[in-house]
Amino acid sequence: MRWTSILTTLDDADDSRARLDLSCRLAQVFGARLIGVAGEPATPPAIADGFMGGVSAETLTLFRDAAQGAVAAHQTRFEAAGRASGVETLWRGRTGFPAEIVKTEARLADMIVMGRRSPLCDVRAADPGEVLLGAGRPVLVVPPRPSRDPWGHPAIVAWRDTGECRRAVAAALPLLARAASVQVTAVINDVYDDAQDGPRAVCDWLARHGVAATAVVRPTLQEPGDEILDLAVETQAGLIVAGGYGHARLREWVMGGVTRTLLTQGDVCVLMAH
Repeated sequence: MRWTSILTTLDDADDSRARLDLSCRLAQVFGARLIGVAGEPATPPAIADGFMGGVSAETLTLFRDAAQGAVAAHQTRFEAAGRASGVETLWRGRTGFPAEIVKTEARLADMIVMGRRSPLCDVRAADPGEVLLGAGRPVLVVPPRPSRDPWGHPAIVAWRDTGECRRAVAAALPLLARAASVQVTAVINDVYDDAQDGPRAVCDWLARHGVAATAVVRPTLQEPGDEILDLAVETQAGLIVAGGYGHARLREWVMGGVTRTLLTQGDVCVLMAH
């Protein structure tokens, strides 16, 4: 069980260099090709209004040249990191909106490595939520300062009986096979909820793929996402696996939800699929 092509995003966020380093080491672990992607819009984002009479050709040229220069700088950094780590690389960055470019280039990859939602979104850094919904590939979201690598340490499967979660567990098999231990955990807010069968069934399925896992049902009074993050701290986990956006994305961001919590909090890498 391994990935042969891993796509990683580059941008100007503070954690971009650490993310590239982790991506290179991940490519080394799997002997995978590393695909680098960056996008920089070549036109100003709504800097003109009806009273300004539009944007001059000179301004547009300057903006385009700056975008091309930024993409070239990302490419230089990416290729230097690839040479230093000894992994095969492929550059696919260009001018344009980052999330759209990542979703297009995802057809080349088994999985995508991204940072968290950034203040730069969606103009100069791809939004992981948008990519998760549209790329058709699992997304490994790397926090600004991950406590551990997402392999070689305990892993947690945040189980809910949904299609998104099933796809996430299947997509995470290459990392779960390299975890120090795997815990399939169903977080419940109702002590009368019988949630044992789901985690046990997933453990049985994982065992058929050579992954030993334990099933746990964890009652809690707090939000499930917060409970999963607490469990990650307790077990010193390096990876959380979860389905992404089981509810509508707007509801998740307005009302809160597990996806929102795991995309914005904690110091553990999270692999999600939709």
